[in-house]
Amino acid sequence: MPGFLVRNCLLLAVEFGAAALLRDPGTPWIPVLLAVFVAGSAVPQGTEAEFGARFLVALTAVGVARTWATAWVGHGLAAQAGLGVLLLLQAAALLRLSRRGRRPRRGRSRRR
Repeated sequence: MPGFLVRNCLLLAVEFGAAALLRDPGTPWIPVLLAVFVAGSAVPQGTEAEFGARFLVALTAVGVARTWATAWVGHGLAAQAGLGVLLLLQAAALLRLSRRGRRPRRGRSRRR
């Protein structure tokens, strides 16, 4: 479980920083969300996460950062509920990837 906690805390810290930056209306949002996407796709490193799983975690991280910034400004219960759902989805995806672990690769079998 420690791998899951480290991955989740790291991603939450990146999302929190992005949400803090996105609160200001003058912040260029494309580079901030691109950085969150890159960090989100790198977080499952050390697991067997392939493209689809990495893309899901990264896209969820971007959604969390954007929704967190919206909820932070105070745009109501819908933004807070959406943030909760996205955080649960992100935690579940990272937990599943972390529990799967890295399986040893089997060598090629040679037929003689």
